[in-house]
Amino acid sequence: MKEPTQKQKQQYQRLNELFAQARSRYLDAGGDPRRPVDNSYLTEEERKEALELGAQIFGVEVKDSYVYCQGRSWKLGDKQEVKNP
Repeated sequence: MKEPTQKQKQQYQRLNELFAQARSRYLDAGGDPRRPVDNSYLTEEERKEALELGAQIFGVEVKDSYVYCQGRSWKLGDKQEVKNP
């Protein structure tokens, strides 16, 4: 595994800052400190930024209804095919 670049380190640090903000908001709202936080404690802009950073850092790309990650790809299903349990 190769060493991350300075840019990747900065992106990862920013992603951690976003998650720390979400955790702080969750705890300020009375959340249980032993439970994980979901992304509902991020603003819409922060959510978009976190998704973009995650895609850049971890190499996930969605293009033409296909997901590309770590040398693999798969087609996304249609919304009509998704069934809730």
